[in-house]
Amino acid sequence: MKYSAVILAGGLGERMRPLTDTVPKPMLPVGGEPNLCLLLQQLLKSGFDSAIVTLRYLPEKIRALGNSCCGVDLCYVTEDEPLGTAGAVKAVAHLLKDDFLVISGDAVCGLDLSAALAEHKRRFAAATVVLHTVTQPCEYGCVACDGTGAVVSFCEKPAWQSVRSDKVNTGIYFLGRRALGYIGDGACDFSADVFPAMLAAGEPVIGYEAEGYWRDIGSFSEYLAANRELSAIKHGVTEGSVCGDGFTMGENSAFINSVAFDGVRIADNCSVTGSILARNVVVGDGCVLRDGCVIGEGAVINDGVRLGAGTVIGTGKTVTKNRGDKMTNCGIGFENGRMSVPFSEAQTRLCRLAGAAAAGAEGIVGVCCDVRGKRKNEAELFARACRDRGGTVFEFGPVIESAAGLAGAFYGCALTFYLSPDGDGTCVRMFDVSGDVPSVAREKKLLAASLKEQNGRTDGKLVTVSGLTLLYCNALSVSQDLHGVTAVLIGCEGDGDVCDALKRAGAGIIPAEEAKDGDFIINCSEGAALLSSGCASCTFDECLLIVLGLISPSECPVVSLPYFLPKIYAAAAEARGIRVLRYQSRPSLDRGADAENRRARLACPFTTDPLFCAVKLAGLLRKQRLTLAEAAEKYVTSVISRKSIKVPEKRKAACMRRLYESYMPYQTDACDGVRVVERGAEGVIMADDSDAVKLVISADSEEAAEDAVTEVMMRLGL
Repeated sequence: MKYSAVILAGGLGERMRPLTDTVPKPMLPVGGEPNLCLLLQQLLKSGFDSAIVTLRYLPEKIRALGNSCCGVDLCYVTEDEPLGTAGAVKAVAHLLKDDFLVISGDAVCGLDLSAALAEHKRRFAAATVVLHTVTQPCEYGCVACDGTGAVVSFCEKPAWQSVRSDKVNTGIYFLGRRALGYIGDGACDFSADVFPAMLAAGEPVIGYEAEGYWRDIGSFSEYLAANRELSAIKHGVTEGSVCGDGFTMGENSAFINSVAFDGVRIADNCSVTGSILARNVVVGDGCVLRDGCVIGEGAVINDGVRLGAGTVIGTGKTVTKNRGDKMTNCGIGFENGRMSVPFSEAQTRLCRLAGAAAAGAEGIVGVCCDVRGKRKNEAELFARACRDRGGTVFEFGPVIESAAGLAGAFYGCALTFYLSPDGDGTCVRMFDVSGDVPSVAREKKLLAASLKEQNGRTDGKLVTVSGLTLLYCNALSVSQDLHGVTAVLIGCEGDGDVCDALKRAGAGIIPAEEAKDGDFIINCSEGAALLSSGCASCTFDECLLIVLGLISPSECPVVSLPYFLPKIYAAAAEARGIRVLRYQSRPSLDRGADAENRRARLACPFTTDPLFCAVKLAGLLRKQRLTLAEAAEKYVTSVISRKSIKVPEKRKAACMRRLYESYMPYQTDACDGVRVVERGAEGVIMADDSDAVKLVISADSEEAAEDAVTEVMMRLGL
C-alpha cells in the first residue's frame, strides 16, 4: 500500500516536561482529545485517508490508536535512532505516493491542506512549505519569499536581528519525489539541510499560506492558548478552562484559564489560574497556584501550599512547602545580552540564573562585577550558587566592563556574567567565548536549564582569578605606539588603570584644563564624540572609518566586521588590501563560518571597543603626521547616520517583511536585517528585542540620509 502522508511523531518534547514524561507530545490532550486525533480528523477532511506515523519516544502510547483512527489508515514506523525531520521521511520513502504530505504532530492544525496541495501541483513545485503569519517569529522557522511566493531563504528560530518575515514554517510540506534526492544519509532536517540545498540547486520551492487555524504547542503558554481557543467549557465554574474525565473540585475553589488532564482532584478553598495539571494530580485544601504553574502526572500538592508563577513540579512529586517564582523569562528576559534584576528579586533570580548557567554553560562560567565593586556581593552570591550546582566558576571580582568580554578569550569561559548597578537593581550582561552576545541557541539552553528543579547541592569548583582588568589594559597599551601623543581621557570606567595603560604606550595624559590645539580628547561617554582634536571631532562610527582607511595590511591583515555596518566600511578596508570577514550581531546557532568570524574580532578589538578605536586612531595619526581634521576630510566621505524607529511590537515582523520585499534586489548576502539602498544612501535596517527597528546608513549628504529615513518610514507604513 502507498500512503499519502507522513506524520512526524517521534520527538522527545523536552520543553514540555514534565507533561511529556509519561505522554508523547502528539498525544497531549487539546480540548479533551489527543492532539494526534484532532490532526487525523483534519487530514481526512482535507482528503488524506492514509498516513505513516514515525515514532521514537514512548511509541506504544501512539500505537494504541490502532491501524485506523478517525477514518485514516495508519502504518507505524519506529526509529532506532534520531533521523531528523528529513531523515525520517527518507526512511519510509518506498511506502509513499507521488506528491505526498509531511506534517508535524507537534501542532494543532485546522488548515485547508487540500487547497495547499492544489497550489503545489499547479506550480509544479519540488516542495511547497505551508506558512502561517505570526507576530512573534523568533520561536519558529522564519521563511522569506519573493513577490511570486517562491521561497528565498530560511532562518530557524532567529534572533530579532535576523528577522525578515512574519511568515513561519508550520512543519507542513508537500513534496514531489525528486525532493527525496536532496535528503542525505543519516540525520538531517528539511529547513536546515534539504530546502537550502534545493534552493541552491535552483529547484522550485514555494511558500503557501493556507487558511484556517494553526498553533504550535511547543511551550506551556502556547499549549494553554490552544486549549482555550479550541475547547468548550466542560464544567460550570471553570471560566475558560479545559478539564479531563474525572475532574473534581471542592467548594469555594476556582479553576481559571487552566488545563486539567484526566483524574485531577482539587480540594476546597483553592485558587488555580493559568496552570496545567497533568493526569491524577491532587491539589490539597487552601492551595494557590499562580499563572504558569505546571504540575507533572501524579504529583500531590499538600494543604495550604502556595506555588508562585512559573513553578514546575515534576512527575510524582509531593510538595509540602511553598515554592517561589521560577525564572521562566530567563530567555526572553535578556535583551541583546542584558537582563535587569529588581533589588527585591535579586537573591532568588540570581541564584536561579546561576544554577541554570552551571547546568547549561557546557564549560567554565566567569563572574565579575562593576569596577567600583557596587555589585560585588551579588557577584559573589552568583559565583557560590553556580558552584553549589556543580559548575566550575572563575570569580574575577571588580573589573572594567570592557574587560569582561575578554574572559572567554583569555580564560576559556563558555559564558561570562558581568553584574553592575541598574538604579536600585542589578544589570546582568552575558558574554560568550568570543566576547560577544551569546547565540539564541545558547540562551535557550539557559532557559531550559532554569525550568528544571534545582534541589540539592552538588560540589563544583570556585577559583578566584585576578588581573582581568590588567589583561585588558595590557592589550590596550600594546595596541598602538603613542609616543608623542598628548591626550585627555574623559568618561572611561576605571580611569586610573586606563591612564596607566596609555602612559605605558607612551602617551602623555593631562587634565582637561591643560589641553591645547593638537592634543586629543578621548571621550568614551555614551553618545558623545569619541575623539576630538582642535576644531575636529569624530563619533565612533567616523573614527572606525578613518582607522580602516589608514591601517596597513602588515599591521592588520584581517578585520572582522558585523553585517549591520554599511558596506562603506568593508570597502575602506579592502581598498587597503585587508581581508574582510563578516558576522551576525546575534546568531541563531554557534556554528559555521559565523562563529569563526565572531572569534576573529578579538584580534581587531578597535572594531567594537571605542577606547581601542580612539587609541588606534590617535597612534595612526601621529605616525602618518595627519591631523584629525585632515584625516576626516579624506576618509569620512559619507554621512553615517543611526536612527531608532519605534514600531508597535505586534507589527514589527510584518514591517520587516514589507521592507525585505521592497528591497529584494539588494539582498545579496546573509546579513542582519534588511539591506536598504536609496538614491545616495546605503545601509541596514534590523529589528531588535525592543519595540523599535534600528537603521544604520551611509549617505552622500545629510539631505540624502534624511530622504532615505523618510523613504524607509514610508515603506514601514509608519
